[in-house]
Amino acid sequence: ELHRSKCGRKSLFLRRHKFIDYVSHCFHNRGWSLDACVGYALAKGIFQKDQVVSTKTLYNYVDLGLMDIKNGDLPEKVKRNTKTCRARVNKRILGRSIDERSPRIESRKDFGHWECDLVLGHKTKD
Repeated sequence: ELHRSKCGRKSLFLRRHKFIDYVSHCFHNRGWSLDACVGYALAKGIFQKDQVVSTKTLYNYVDLGLMDIKNGDLPEKVKRNTKTCRARVNKRILGRSIDERSPRIESRKDFGHWECDLVLGHKTKD
């Protein structure tokens, strides 16, 4: 049990808490996005590359509730629809397929057996 607790990769959340506090401060006080906070910190040299977590990781921390920023605070994230569109399995079967024709007709030796031979007229139902 003791050995198991030491297995696996440890979260960067505890090791990079200074950067995460900086991001939270910039987000609330300056109104920046999470990506802008990361970019500004790297561009101005406030934090080194090994002291910073990626933007995707910050959004994951927001989703998990580890930061004091909530999903409702993110303006673009509230607008997006997270529901996936599901495709209908069998929408509708309209008539018979052309693949149901007999192989004798496929030879096209007889006149009159073309692609329209499966089309039903409006007066007949067979």
